[in-house]
Amino acid sequence: MMKQILTFFVAMILLATTTIVKGQKQNAKVSKHLMELATKHNSKSCKQTSDEISECQAIDVLATLSVQCDAQAFFKRHGCRVIDSIGRIYIVSIPIEQVAPLAKNDTVQRLEAERMPKPAMDVTPQYVNAVEVYNGTNLPQAYTGAGVAAGVFDCYFDFTHPAFLDSNGNLRIQYYYDFHWVNADGTRGRAIETPSEIAALQHSQNTRNGIHGTHVAGIMAGSPVEGQMQGMAPEADIYLADFNSDAEQFDNPDANTSATAVLGFKYIFDRAEADGKPCVINFSSCESILLTHQRELESEALNALTGPGRIIVVAAGNDGERSCYLEKSSTNPHAGTGIKGGIHGGGIIDIELVSQRNQQVRFDFLGMFADNIEGSISFNTDNIRPEGNHYTTTTSQGEIALDVSINPYQDPRGTVYSIHGTMPNIYYLTLGGATVLLSGDSPAYMYSDIAYSPFVNVEGVAEYSFAQPGYSVTWPATLPGMISVGATGYKSTVTNINGQTDRTYEQFAPAQLGQRATFSALGPTFYGNIKPDVMAPGLNIEAAYCSFFNDQPSVQNLLTRQVNYNGETYYYLSESGTSMAAPVVAGAIALWLQAKPDLTPQQVLEIISRTATHPVDTMTYPNNTYGYGQIDVYAGLLEVLDLPVAIPELSKEQPQGVNFRIVNKQLYADFGNDIPNRILFNIYSLDGRLLLSCNGQNPVNLSALKNGVYAVQLITDSKYTSGSTLIRLF
Repeated sequence: MMKQILTFFVAMILLATTTIVKGQKQNAKVSKHLMELATKHNSKSCKQTSDEISECQAIDVLATLSVQCDAQAFFKRHGCRVIDSIGRIYIVSIPIEQVAPLAKNDTVQRLEAERMPKPAMDVTPQYVNAVEVYNGTNLPQAYTGAGVAAGVFDCYFDFTHPAFLDSNGNLRIQYYYDFHWVNADGTRGRAIETPSEIAALQHSQNTRNGIHGTHVAGIMAGSPVEGQMQGMAPEADIYLADFNSDAEQFDNPDANTSATAVLGFKYIFDRAEADGKPCVINFSSCESILLTHQRELESEALNALTGPGRIIVVAAGNDGERSCYLEKSSTNPHAGTGIKGGIHGGGIIDIELVSQRNQQVRFDFLGMFADNIEGSISFNTDNIRPEGNHYTTTTSQGEIALDVSINPYQDPRGTVYSIHGTMPNIYYLTLGGATVLLSGDSPAYMYSDIAYSPFVNVEGVAEYSFAQPGYSVTWPATLPGMISVGATGYKSTVTNINGQTDRTYEQFAPAQLGQRATFSALGPTFYGNIKPDVMAPGLNIEAAYCSFFNDQPSVQNLLTRQVNYNGETYYYLSESGTSMAAPVVAGAIALWLQAKPDLTPQQVLEIISRTATHPVDTMTYPNNTYGYGQIDVYAGLLEVLDLPVAIPELSKEQPQGVNFRIVNKQLYADFGNDIPNRILFNIYSLDGRLLLSCNGQNPVNLSALKNGVYAVQLITDSKYTSGSTLIRLF
C-alpha cells in the first residue's frame, strides 16, 4: 500500500531545507496569524531610517475596543497609528512589540491580522493557454462603463500599456494607491491622484516579478487597441490599489496583512465616491481558510463597505481539483486520506478536526522518494489536555512535530481540535507525503488548509479514499456580501505570436467548453452558503501583458499578440484562473452600474439569478458548482433597464452572426455571406414606445432620432440572425 501512496505523492521538485515557524495556540482575542507574527519578530529590532522610528516592523491590524474612548489617543499612547476606520473597526499600524501588551489591555476587544490574499492565478502554468477571447463582440453597444469607477485591487501594473489609454492617448487610470511606498517619516503608503503623475511612474513597484494586475485590469476595462482586444468596460475610469504580493522584496514582508486588503477597498470606494462615481472593485486574489477562520473583523468591515453603487467582485479560487474535507460516519470503523503539499509548499500541516469523543487519530509520514513509513504520530482526542499536546517523530529528513489543541470555536457537532504540524522542510509533503486515519465510535469531520496541506485520495486504497470535493472557495469570496466568481472553459489550445499551437494543456479543459474549468473552486462554504455565485470564462483569457516583467522568456509561448504604440512594442498574453473570470463579471457590473448607478450587491445577485445561463441542464440552480450559472451580460443589462417589462416584444438574446454598426446615424446589420430573405427592424425608446419599423431596409436611417440609447429588435427568417441589441446615438 505504501508504494501506491508514495507513487501518488512523488513530484519532481528540487530538495531544499527550510525552517518553519511553529504555529501558536489560538487566542480568542488575537487572531492566529497575528500571534505568529508577534512571536517571529519578538527577537528582531526595528531598523532606523531617520530620526523617526521606521514602521519597518509595524503591521496593519484591524482592532476593536471594548469601551468608548478616544481611539486616536489610546493607540498613540501605545506607539501605534490609526490609519482609518470603518464603523467600530479601526485599521491601525501597530509595532510588532506592542501586540502582546495591547492583547492584555482591557480596553482592547480584538486584534486581527491574517495573511494577505494572493493572486488567484496559481494554476499557471498548468492551465495557461492562448486564444482570442473577449474582444468585446458580445457587449451591448450602448453601455461601455462611462462614468463608472472600475476598481482593481491587485499587483504588477503597467501604466504605459495602450490598453489603458483612451482614443486620444490619455491615460484612463485616475487613481493609484501604493501600499509599499515608504514616506520620509517611515510611514507606508501613498496615493497618486492624477493621470499625469501615474503616467510618470510608468509602472507599480516590483513589476519585474509579475504580470497579474495588468492582465486583470485589461480584461475588466481595457481599451481597444488597433480595433481589437476590448475589455468589458472600455470607457470606465480605472482606479487601482497595489498590495504587491511579492512583499518579501521589500523592507518589511509582513507589513501588508488582511487589514491592508480592507484599506485597499476603502480607499478605492472613498475616492470614487468623492469623484461622484459608482464603483465596482475586482479582487482576483484570495486566501485559504479553515472552519474556525480568524477573519471576523475583516468580514464585518468588507460587508460594511459595500452597498448602493459599491460592489466587490472576488475570484472564487483555483483549488477545485484539491480536497480539504473528510467525513467519517459513526458506522465507519475507519476513514482516512492522503496529505500532500499545497500551492504554498509542503512544510506545514494545518487541520481542524470536529469530533464528540474517543476519536483515534493516526498520522503516518512517508520517506522522501522511499516506499516506507518513516515516522508515525497517534493520539486520542479524549486525551488532549486544555493546554494542548505536543507530539514528535523523527524521519530521515529530521523531526516532525504535531501540536494538538482544543479550539475555542463552538460547533454543535462536537469539540474542535486544531492540529498544526511542522515538517523537516518545505518540500516534505510534496516529495514524500503523509496519510491520516480516523478510528472511533463517533462521527468525525476533518478540514485542512487547502493551500498548505490538501487531502488527496489514494487510488485503490479504500480506507485512504474518504476525501470529498467542496469547501475550496477561498476568502473573501466566501462572504455573502461579495460576488464570488468561478471559471468556465473557453478554448483549450495555445497559439502564440510565433504561430505555434500547443495542445499540452487541453487535458485541463472541461470535456465540453462552457462548463466549469476543472481548477475552479467548489462550494459550499464552511457555514453552508452556496458559492460561487456566478461563472464566467476563465480558461485561456487574452489581455494586456506587463511590459516590465523581467522574465519574458518564461512566458514566450503565452504571448499571443503584439502591437506597436509610440515606437514601443506591447504584448498580450493568455492566462487562466478564476483571476481571469472575476474581471469579466466585474466589467459586466460596471456596464450595469452605468445604467443604474445605485445597484446593490443583492440586486446584482437577483439580476444574475434571473438571467444567468445554465451550462448543465440537468442541475438545479443555484448550486455549489456553478452558482446561478454563467453571466449573461446583455440579458442582465435588459433587466437593469426594466426593458423586458417596458418592451415585452424585445428578445432577451442578441442575434448571433450579426454585427451592428452605426455610421452617421445609419444603422447597419452586417450578416456576412448569410443574408436573410426577411429583414425587419423595430426601434424602441427605453420607455417602451415603438419609434420606427423598417421592413427590408439595411441600413436604417436614424437621423430623425435624438441622441440617446435605443432598443433594436431585429426579426429575420432565421433564429441565428434574430434578436435584440441596444444602440447609442451621439
